[in-house]
Amino acid sequence: MLVTINEQNLSADFSHLNSLEEIISEIHERFIPAGQQLFQLQVNGEFFSERYPRESRYVETGEISRLDVKTVSDEEMARFLLKEAAGQGGTLAQAVEQSATLFRVGSEEEANHYFAQVLEALRWLLQTGEGACRVLKIDLETVSLGEKAPASRYLKDLQDLLEEMLEVAEDEDYVMLADLMEYELLPMVQEWQRFLQDLAGR
Repeated sequence: MLVTINEQNLSADFSHLNSLEEIISEIHERFIPAGQQLFQLQVNGEFFSERYPRESRYVETGEISRLDVKTVSDEEMARFLLKEAAGQGGTLAQAVEQSATLFRVGSEEEANHYFAQVLEALRWLLQTGEGACRVLKIDLETVSLGEKAPASRYLKDLQDLLEEMLEVAEDEDYVMLADLMEYELLPMVQEWQRFLQDLAGR
């Protein structure tokens, strides 16, 4: 098996390992220095991206004749993730609108399904933004976000809103929940999306 990292041949034997997952883990531990992140994989000349969690464990070592690994710095990865998160912000905004509409027309089961997805996606969006800010040494206590300053205050307001929404959902006041999603959560999601776009471009 030929293995390269950033187009440099890697002199190492991985034949004792059973799967791509184990090979990736070994490469992480032994060959990727601090301050670098694994960014891209090609297996036998084809880009590999997991379509489901831990898919790499089912790719057997014997199936791999060539493995090409690309790394980037922590800072580059953080900016890449910010761009990805900003893009996902648009999708999240649509889901918020869809969920609010469904609550209003009484499709509670479908609306609750969207609502759960909205909460999960929002959690990821916020964690990604905060994590990237830590890597890029951006202080959320001092950086402004739209008309709200600092950004840390925005995050506190959003947390308060989410807690209120969960209480309203527990009370099954779906009209109120729809109003909170459309008139308060949606503008905050759009504001966070703009913030991430701005950070990614710095």
